[in-house]
Amino acid sequence: MAPTELIHHIGLLVADLELAIERWSLATGYTFSEIGRYRTDFYVDRSNEQPHHHDARIAFSREGPPHIELMEFCGNGTHSALNGEGIHHLGFMDHPAVVERKGELAGCGMGCDGMALDKDGKILLWFTQKEDLHGIRLEFVSPVAQPIVMDDGRPAYTDGRGFPGLWPHEEQA
Repeated sequence: MAPTELIHHIGLLVADLELAIERWSLATGYTFSEIGRYRTDFYVDRSNEQPHHHDARIAFSREGPPHIELMEFCGNGTHSALNGEGIHHLGFMDHPAVVERKGELAGCGMGCDGMALDKDGKILLWFTQKEDLHGIRLEFVSPVAQPIVMDDGRPAYTDGRGFPGLWPHEEQA
């Protein structure tokens, strides 16, 4: 990994997303996006190694980087309540070589704790195992459109590249 790569966001797992937004806003003065969902039918993790449905409710801070990503418990795997509340991952966005990075870190003994794939099986994002880095995962996100929708199911806003996101284009940092 190039030393110029910076952490884009810190992902926090929470039990109640609305309450977390309220409390983090109060405590930090940060502004959070509308609630969205990272929704895919092609998620793989230790709970099920076959591609399966994953529907994580999320919100991002405007302030950053690093931004704060709040994610509500979901499913039985990487985002489940069994993981407890707290820091879930450090995120690297628009990583140009996720597959290669996954291979490099596997060569160092770091495993996979979850992946979102596209319909053709290409990696959209990948999490390291939390046990490999002192209880915190790294997330590497490919520079492609991610499966994000708004909480009510309507299409997400789009950024300057046409990728879905949680902020109207004119409000994006």
